Amino acid sequence: MRSLVLLLSLTGAVVGLLPVILELVQQAYFLSEVEYNGVYEPLRGVQTSRAYETSQDISFQVRSGLFLRRAVWFAPLIGAALGAVAGIIAYRFGFRLTRGA
Repeated sequence: MRSLVLLLSLTGAVVGLLPVILELVQQAYFLSEVEYNGVYEPLRGVQTSRAYETSQDISFQVRSGLFLRRAVWFAPLIGAALGAVAGIIAYRFGFRLTRGA
């Protein structure tokens, strides 16, 4: 059972890491320097990367923007938890089916 739960947890974590990796790759390609003109007053006029400017815009201008940015980082944990639960359920039902036969 441990190996099944571990395998499904690892699979869930790897699948959950895909959005995180895609976000990091996306930020790596937006390295152009731009002047920040968002709503966060202390940064106005400062040269920042395009990725930082868009993340600040999402954080301050989009409703629930901070929650949406954090949700991407919780995806691997949710995938690992779902994989572990699936492994436990598969083990329990499989054990009952083989034992009863």
